[in-house]
Amino acid sequence: MNLEIRKKEINDRLAEIRSLAEKETDVAKLDELDKETDELINERSALDKKLAMKRKFDQAPIVETKSNEESEEVIEARAKTLKEGRTVTVSGGTVLVPTHLDPTIAGVPYREVSTLVDKVKTVNLEGGETYKKSFVKSNGTAGLTTEGNAYTTAEPTFGYATISKVKVTAYAEITEELEKLPAAPYSAEVLKGISIALKKKISQQILLGAGTTNTFKGIFSANVEALEDSTDLEIEEINENTLTDIVYAYGGDEEVEGGAVLILNKHDLRAFANLRTNEGRKVHVIDYKAQTIDGIPYVINSNCKAISDPTTEDGDYCIAYGAPENYEVPIFSPVEIAKSTDYKFKDGIICYKASVFTGGNVVGYKGFLRVTKKVTPGPEPENGNGEDEDEEN
Repeated sequence: MNLEIRKKEINDRLAEIRSLAEKETDVAKLDELDKETDELINERSALDKKLAMKRKFDQAPIVETKSNEESEEVIEARAKTLKEGRTVTVSGGTVLVPTHLDPTIAGVPYREVSTLVDKVKTVNLEGGETYKKSFVKSNGTAGLTTEGNAYTTAEPTFGYATISKVKVTAYAEITEELEKLPAAPYSAEVLKGISIALKKKISQQILLGAGTTNTFKGIFSANVEALEDSTDLEIEEINENTLTDIVYAYGGDEEVEGGAVLILNKHDLRAFANLRTNEGRKVHVIDYKAQTIDGIPYVINSNCKAISDPTTEDGDYCIAYGAPENYEVPIFSPVEIAKSTDYKFKDGIICYKASVFTGGNVVGYKGFLRVTKKVTPGPEPENGNGEDEDEEN
């Protein structure tokens, strides 16, 4: 292989990739281009070292040994050894030691985004601004009519939920060294992090969106049209009756609804797990793999406050129970990720920004039961001195 020709091919391809990346908006294709760039830069670095060592060998006196005949293989082996063998100065001295780089990046070892964001219903409405969803509040009841009299009115009662466009954004910066030099795919990890950041915000808004300008109408919002007539369930503490009370308080009067999911804080799930009977047996069977409590699915979301937390105040929303498809998230635009090297060109900083236009609201009438914490006030002091008022002085 001619090293000089290969180096020129690499430089030409890198120039072509830079041109493609400036126009590309697809995340998957950007990842592929970033990966190819890293590979080409690493290969070019190795070629430069091979060329330098080859020139050094060419200038050295010729010694008839077997190693001279295998000089190309020796050069390649040494170049490979030198790859990513950068040096740093040891504090307090002048000794240089190599820094070795693992080509992989360890991700966060636990889930950062609640699975709630994947369970709600998404609707593709690309190019839209506002979305209105009609729902039935109730159906009428037929009557018994005698001959010659008017029919009984039995019209359904309707309502509608409005979902306005919300802009969700994320921004990140990395140095050009992180993108170009290491074997580890930092730029790909940054793009992955941006996607997670968008999902985390959407997950938070599904529950806590205030329903004001540029916010979702979250399940715990007072502005949710479909929950205006619903009655919240107040709970003082999680005990052996709590789950039963929640299940029976949800839905209509004709059946116990199936298909609902419990949305709660991790600390409250622990409170359910810690419940014991008088004989010491667990009150509930919790399947952490299937994510169920006595067969009822649950979703952990850190945006819920915990009933079991003593700092949770009276009236705070803590648990939601309902079918996830009763909440809709319209997608008004695809996720757009842009890359720029201009903003901080002098500093060698590469910037990434991402945005998506979306929104959310409850679209099923009384589609969720909301559970609040009820704080029982402590006993009033008998008097200012802690004595009974009837006690004689």
